[in-house]
Amino acid sequence: MPVHPPSGGTSAPRESKSSSSGGTDSNKFSSGASTLGAPFKLHTMVDTVAWNDHADILVALADSKLITWYHPAVVYVDRDLLPATRVEKDGTMFGKLASITSFLGSRIKVRRADGAHLTSMILPYPVELHKFVNAKRWQEAVRLCRHCKSEAMWASLAAMAIHGLHLDTAEIALAATKHVDKLHFILYVKEIPSNAGRNAELALYQRRYDEAEKILLQNNPPLIYRAIKMNVRLFKWQRALDLAINNKKHVDTVLYYRRKYNNGRKESDPRFVQYFAEVELNDEALAEKRKQEREEEKSRGGGGGGAGGKR
Repeated sequence: MPVHPPSGGTSAPRESKSSSSGGTDSNKFSSGASTLGAPFKLHTMVDTVAWNDHADILVALADSKLITWYHPAVVYVDRDLLPATRVEKDGTMFGKLASITSFLGSRIKVRRADGAHLTSMILPYPVELHKFVNAKRWQEAVRLCRHCKSEAMWASLAAMAIHGLHLDTAEIALAATKHVDKLHFILYVKEIPSNAGRNAELALYQRRYDEAEKILLQNNPPLIYRAIKMNVRLFKWQRALDLAINNKKHVDTVLYYRRKYNNGRKESDPRFVQYFAEVELNDEALAEKRKQEREEEKSRGGGGGGAGGKR
């Protein structure tokens, strides 16, 4: 069952799709999209599922509960937010072997094993939230979340805003959910002086490591220093050294951070042993070089990244 992030356009009505576990693996339910990553298990022992006809909202019957995921694609943004985007209610009235026949708007229709049809409702706010986000009406989305005062709504909006690169909205939503560590990260990203730098950090946050590096290297001019630092932070030392050697710059920077990483331990990698013997490290010169790189990126990027709507 594929899960797609907000597409950036207004979502058109679609047929509500449901399925039961009759001919499939009844022990797990996964969501995934080939363009985003491997499938991710949302829940186990699921009886039946259905997608909303207007938005990427998922409902399921599992463990005698009716479970609604306001934004299941959050797993491709920040899996820590997944529990906060889920809402559960009692589903014992549907009994065993029930099947969700439709999920239209906020109305869920369920057919019991005895053939009886029952109707359940979710709040109308999640569907409206998806509409606002797909239309990039971020201020209206924030006002809606403030009105309904739901953690699931705020967490869903935070994930959508991070995916949509709208940092001001992400900051407001994360503050409302009290995810202080994630809020501090967004504030850090907003201070990065270049659009490419901000976008790369957000891609890195979403575990899209290769894409993050491509963003930096395909920028004009390429942000070589930031790409090297990113690989150093990921402890991808060989890749950081390759970037420095291929671009003929910042080899000493890689060695400087490698020396700090070793923390007095003897270097064991032959390549690093070779370059440590060939390159002289001057801490003051390296500090000046790092400062110069930041100033150059700031001058090219046109200042700080406080405007969350910039891409």
